[in-house]
Amino acid sequence: MPDEDAAYLRALAADTYRCISFMAHPKTGVPLDNSKHDAGHHTSVTNIGFYLASIVGAVELGLETRASAFKKIDFLLSLLSRLETWKNFPVNWYDAGRLTPNSDNLVSTVDLGNYYAGIIVVRQAFPELEVACDRLLRTDWNMLYDSEQKLLYGGYNLKMQASTEWHYDHLGADSRLAGFLAVAIGRVPKESWDALNRNLEQRYGVEYLKPGWEAGGLFLGYMSGIFIDEKGFLPGLSAANFAKAQMIHQDKIHSPVWGWSASDSPKDGYLGFLALKDDIVAPYASAMAVEDFPGEVIANLKMLERLGARTSHLRSGKYVPFGFRDAYDIRTRAITSNYLMLDQTMIFLTLVNALKDRAISRHFESYAPVLETKKLLSDYASRVIVDPASYPLNLGRHFNLKVIPYESERPEYRVVRAAEIPLLHVQEWERAEIISLTARNLEAGELKGTDDLGARAAFLWDDQYLYVRAQVKDQSIRPMGFAPDLYKGDLVEVYINPDSRGLTWGSTKDYQLGIAPAVEGGDTLSYLWFQDRRPFYDDVRAISRRTEDGYEITAAVSWKLLRMETPVRGQSLGVSLAVNDVDAGEPPNAKVNWFFQPREGKFLLPKVILN
Repeated sequence: MPDEDAAYLRALAADTYRCISFMAHPKTGVPLDNSKHDAGHHTSVTNIGFYLASIVGAVELGLETRASAFKKIDFLLSLLSRLETWKNFPVNWYDAGRLTPNSDNLVSTVDLGNYYAGIIVVRQAFPELEVACDRLLRTDWNMLYDSEQKLLYGGYNLKMQASTEWHYDHLGADSRLAGFLAVAIGRVPKESWDALNRNLEQRYGVEYLKPGWEAGGLFLGYMSGIFIDEKGFLPGLSAANFAKAQMIHQDKIHSPVWGWSASDSPKDGYLGFLALKDDIVAPYASAMAVEDFPGEVIANLKMLERLGARTSHLRSGKYVPFGFRDAYDIRTRAITSNYLMLDQTMIFLTLVNALKDRAISRHFESYAPVLETKKLLSDYASRVIVDPASYPLNLGRHFNLKVIPYESERPEYRVVRAAEIPLLHVQEWERAEIISLTARNLEAGELKGTDDLGARAAFLWDDQYLYVRAQVKDQSIRPMGFAPDLYKGDLVEVYINPDSRGLTWGSTKDYQLGIAPAVEGGDTLSYLWFQDRRPFYDDVRAISRRTEDGYEITAAVSWKLLRMETPVRGQSLGVSLAVNDVDAGEPPNAKVNWFFQPREGKFLLPKVILN
């Protein structure tokens, strides 16, 4: 790296650490979640873990003496040892002043990974604190492991005294660090890592690990690599490809800067999962790619600086350089007033690694369980040496992985008008176009064979209803008998977006309708999750029957429910149909979905046109 660039990054690191130090609670020394110092401020265990690692990084860069760092860390570890925990696991959020758990009482698996990574870095950098760190690291992650699904639960809800109903299942997510440590220090079997989804998303011809762009952006790829040296391995190659895709996106939309990742925003609050916007660029995101693309990253940061994204912070009547603000709006040219602890520490730790020969990951990987686990996992078996000019790489071909286009072509389906009621006159379905759901439509899980799961679906309409029929091939049928829990068993889901502009998850203007085959001697049950209720009789009428190779569901969804009381020929709406298959354990073992494309905070569904 040229001396001028190194000097620029050193100055940025110093400003950023000044901000990080400012965001510590004056009484407890615990890092605050953001720069708004107000009563009752909270913090997460991710903030704590990254803050601890940042103090070590400050010693590496000469921004803290070893003595001052030891004093801060020793005091923090003593506080952490007294936190209210569950089986020695801290909950996700605490009051930063009183150090009492927040009311949500969730032990968050992904945040535990970030927390313990910071403690391991401290342990290795300060051997004299080894005993205190080991006391905190003494945990059994099997409490958070689903042995049937071979995946880590999202966490444990203390209020409900139950594990979450969802899992972390992608190698390309920010949960990768937690998955690694579950094996390294948590006694969780290696198969939990092997079971992670390695599908690739492709945008502009560039391939990178899912969940990708809409699930949170660039930090997903780089966050775990702060601690695990992933350069040249699949996760690191994927992160670099992801950064390259964002540079291409910058050109495509004629943006002056790049770096799309979960962040605060000037006027819309925090933008995370399914909420990223092209207008909102996060400086920390591009900074995380500095080891792969130093020239491009430094040029981007300097442009962000010229645009005002590094404006100093007003503190006690004086302007203090705190590094970059959390986000910049390229359309309005507004910047956030706030700084986030996580994003500032991610910039800082990345810069420490870039300037000090990967000091943070060297500390982390000097811990014997980490080193042994890295040798055990095939994703870190063989490093590929890559010239930065060679990006983007063809990861699908090199690693033999499935590639899923980011922007698949949106299907169109023309719905035939029914002459008679299809629930009573099944011959009406002979006039409908058939769509087939196969392994190509797999959204989650995996199929055990060609006969494990599939479906043929069709739609019809009249003045009163939109009709749906799904003929499902399923070897083992396990429906639930309680409507709100239908998603835990075999069922058909119908997603409906009446305005056809994209389904907003959880919006009561859109619909997620679940219909399950009747249990023996029971009724065909249905549920509207976005409305949190069972449909009224006139809203949805559904029947089901068992077939030789599965089951069949036919339903009538009223236009009145959809607020489309006078449908007309040529009118369109967004509709997708999915089938959940649960053979054993938690749902779904597999899920096929016709078309369900994330797009700027919404889901684009097939365009269904009334013919």
